[in-house]
Amino acid sequence: MLRVTVLGSGSRGNAMLIDGTNGAVLVDAGFGPRSLARRLQAAGRHANEVAALLLTHEHTDHASGAAAACARWGWPVYGSAGTLDALGTASDAASRPLDARAYVDGSATTVEGFLIETTSVPHDARDCRALVITDAHSGARVGIAMDVGRVPDHLPAAFERLDVLVVESNHDEQMLAKGPYPWILKQRISGGLGHLSNGAAAAFVGRCAHRGLRGVLLAHLSETNNLPALAIERTREALRRAGWTRDAVAAASQQLPLPPMTSSGDTARVVRAPQLSLGF
Repeated sequence: MLRVTVLGSGSRGNAMLIDGTNGAVLVDAGFGPRSLARRLQAAGRHANEVAALLLTHEHTDHASGAAAACARWGWPVYGSAGTLDALGTASDAASRPLDARAYVDGSATTVEGFLIETTSVPHDARDCRALVITDAHSGARVGIAMDVGRVPDHLPAAFERLDVLVVESNHDEQMLAKGPYPWILKQRISGGLGHLSNGAAAAFVGRCAHRGLRGVLLAHLSETNNLPALAIERTREALRRAGWTRDAVAAASQQLPLPPMTSSGDTARVVRAPQLSLGF
């Protein structure tokens, strides 16, 4: 069975734990080691159980904790060649992970019982990637599209036959338009190299819907320009139109880990929340 635990997601940091039959990997490390350790503990896990770090891209809310976490726990870090190059040329030597390994383009990268397939997506980073992670033993698949300015034509095909889908649903279109951000930032967010709106994310999810899809996790919600209820309702509407009859849709929080979602659609396990208000 494959299990996805979003440890936190938003503009102030992103990380999620993927558990498979034979191991666990972390996707993105936008929090420092202390915060990551507390979030893992709240989810009933320990950093020593993580075999590797997989990066979607180099932006600080996804990779600022990568080097320190990898140094502390001995994780190798995987990323696109562009992402690793961006980290490697950072002016701050502390942001350069020591054991950096590039994804195998055009084929699957094998990491601790997982097969990792990546797809380039438009974002204002060096080479941002969407990930499809397959548990090699069970065949269960999770697709992760975190920072996507627009959905390229090739992405829905890459995300076929998923068991769990994680996709950013960053902003409500009207809230962004009427909100406090300066015009240039609004243009960056809503442009083709920024972030997906609720409507764009919902349309993409609808295209990925099929009978075997067990659950959808919405990530990277803006705390200023979105509300979980708005994002969830837009996605549920798209899923209903696509004929999907399940109700396993959840929105990730910046502050607290979500209960895990499994390849069976189960989210019953309770995340422990005490003492999470400090240091996040």
